[in-house]
Amino acid sequence: MDTVTTRSPAKRVVTHHQKEVYESRDKKLHVLLPYDMEVETLTRLPGKSLMKFLCVCKTWYSLIRSQRFVASYCAAKPSRFIVAFTNNAGGDDPKRLFILSGEEETSSSSSSLVANLDMTIPSVTLPHGAYKYFSVHGFITCFEMSNFIICNPSTGQVITFHCKAPATSLGYDPVDDQFKALTHVTSNYDHNPSVMVHEVITLGRGGVVSRTQLTSPPYYRVTRGRCINGFMYYGAYAPWESKTPVFVCFDVRHERILSFITTPPEVLVWQAFTSLIEYKGKPAVVVPNCLRVSGSSFNCFNLWILEDVTKHEWSKQTFELPLYFPFTLGMGQRMISQGTNKAGEIIFSPTTLPGRAKPFYVFYFNPDTKSTRRVRIHGVADTEEFWSRYGLTGICCVSFSPQHNDSIAFL
Repeated sequence: MDTVTTRSPAKRVVTHHQKEVYESRDKKLHVLLPYDMEVETLTRLPGKSLMKFLCVCKTWYSLIRSQRFVASYCAAKPSRFIVAFTNNAGGDDPKRLFILSGEEETSSSSSSLVANLDMTIPSVTLPHGAYKYFSVHGFITCFEMSNFIICNPSTGQVITFHCKAPATSLGYDPVDDQFKALTHVTSNYDHNPSVMVHEVITLGRGGVVSRTQLTSPPYYRVTRGRCINGFMYYGAYAPWESKTPVFVCFDVRHERILSFITTPPEVLVWQAFTSLIEYKGKPAVVVPNCLRVSGSSFNCFNLWILEDVTKHEWSKQTFELPLYFPFTLGMGQRMISQGTNKAGEIIFSPTTLPGRAKPFYVFYFNPDTKSTRRVRIHGVADTEEFWSRYGLTGICCVSFSPQHNDSIAFL
């Protein structure tokens, strides 16, 4: 009888790490990366991709939602520009808000940029007049009827809540990382009120967290609010029935009217059509020098800068442009400034689209070289296909906001 012999396989040396892997073959295998490597990897992705990753696992959900990661993401991403426009203001066609964004220029000689459609919001329109969309730490806001609408183009989040007055503005407190809206309970139509009543709306957890009221001496508000470094500024006349111009300064963190800043009359000469911007970290106003008092066009403007908030000190610089910009009030065409790029160039943009499927241009003015360049923004309703697909008609109001933070924060 033949004997069959078998050789036992050599004993394999297994490391502690391999043993853990072998033992977890029937379990989910988790590979833990260092936190810094995870952050470095995830911050390279677009915001909308990160929103999909929230559903991958609880670990990623907690990481992406954490305040530390949100801050890292915002710091790692370059600023963008926002273009927002609405269909046929004042018409009977379906209302819709279009929000586009694109990367800001990397060179001061760029002649074109590209905008991509981020989101649309139905039943929202932008009426003719002085209203402009402002970008506040990654969010943009608008007002529709009695509703205040806040959206984040990077995440697609939209929240809507009721406000007592259309003069509502969004502020951001960088110390506590808190968003708050300031609205008015006292209306501009109230006759000579004894006090001005405001409502401060604290936001978070997907909506309104709290509402509190504060009072101040009466004033007549004429512009929208602009938040700069934790303080909100807007133009007004105080006392109520006087023509004494001031800028109201609201402290977002401590929820109080900080001061009424004495303002030269020329700064608010265009009243509700005033262009309040942030210039090198300070509040500033671009005041067109029009050919006629009623306004028509301008090739010269004054830049008023609030140099010292406590001392109420303003500086004035006058600049000439190489071409005329339209500045017709009411339903006419108008070129305004809503801010600067990182290089400090003042950007002028139209308040309405140029027409059906026509190119959309903005203008960059360099205060140092006194030069102006025209930049085309591709993708802003500049094709017949876009107009037909979304049923655009009539005059479409538009707003251009530079230096928008690419943020994945949630309210």
